[in-house]
Amino acid sequence: MSLADFKDDIETCFGASCGFCERKCPVYQVIKKKTFTSRGRNRAILGLIEGKVKPSKAMAKAYFACMLCGCCERWCALPDTEIERELRKFLVEEGFEIEKHKENVENVMKFGNPYGVEDSTKWREGIVFASPKETHTLFFAGCTMPLRQPETLKRAVQLLGPEKIAIMDEEICCGSYVLRTGYEKQYNELTSRFLKYLVDNEVKEIITACPGCNTTIKEKLEKSDSDIKVTHIIQKLVEMLEKHKLTVKKMLGKVTYHDPCHLGRLEGLIEEPREILRQISDFREMPNYGYDSNCCGAGGGVRAAFPELSFEIGKKRIEEVKATGAEILVSSCPFCEEQFRNIGGIKVMDLIDAVWETVK
Repeated sequence: MSLADFKDDIETCFGASCGFCERKCPVYQVIKKKTFTSRGRNRAILGLIEGKVKPSKAMAKAYFACMLCGCCERWCALPDTEIERELRKFLVEEGFEIEKHKENVENVMKFGNPYGVEDSTKWREGIVFASPKETHTLFFAGCTMPLRQPETLKRAVQLLGPEKIAIMDEEICCGSYVLRTGYEKQYNELTSRFLKYLVDNEVKEIITACPGCNTTIKEKLEKSDSDIKVTHIIQKLVEMLEKHKLTVKKMLGKVTYHDPCHLGRLEGLIEEPREILRQISDFREMPNYGYDSNCCGAGGGVRAAFPELSFEIGKKRIEEVKATGAEILVSSCPFCEEQFRNIGGIKVMDLIDAVWETVK
């Protein structure tokens, strides 16, 4: 695709002149400049399509400051996230990259993660997994949890049963970060290798622990007409509780839940985590949740490139958490959780750890 393919959508945006994208946009809520909304970007894109505007460093700085969280699409009928991704691809191809994104993508291609860490497999030492051709079920750890939450991953595997799942010897990055920062060539290279592995090893189901991996892998498989099933671990935990394969033995205290954008708004996995938390805690709901959940501020490459903006968005979410009276903030995304831990002021847990503590 190209930016020109969205010309009709963009002209529809101007014809409507609704400004609904301002309502929940986390970046606009902090910066208060319409340039940073979907409508503001569309104005620049139309100029690019018609040759009236040239790409620039200033444009890249403004338009990479988007969370790709999908908040605008809750109020808009247009494919705003897809348009933004196409704009980023265009800017990268024109040479207007964000230096930190470029560095992180180079790390992904070299090390399999954006952090430049050579070995991210230490978390699995001593665990015996099944082979993919035996189980046909692949557990996909992702690039962040092995380095930031290794104990959480170990618990996930123990809950699922390592003898029931396989894992790649050297995991190929799902390409989420690469895709969302505009590097299409590298994304296609990664996904081509990943799809080959799935076919060669007769994989029929992929279980993910990271929301970004979940949506990225699912999108790629759907576009490839693959019938491989992609399941987030929350769905497996709900199923195990319903079938009494897990039994709750103790309760947490006052808990609220933050919906990761990829898992909630983009994937629709909203009731499942709450179903679990109502069984194991004194659950408190925030006013903005589910499809209307406010973003943590860590996504879309914003935390890497614009840390101050990211931090301000995250602080707003923490204020909502505290207003519920909750003692623990639970989520299901390593990026959200690391963001909230860095901001501080509340105990943060992954839902996997919450389940582990109550059924252990």
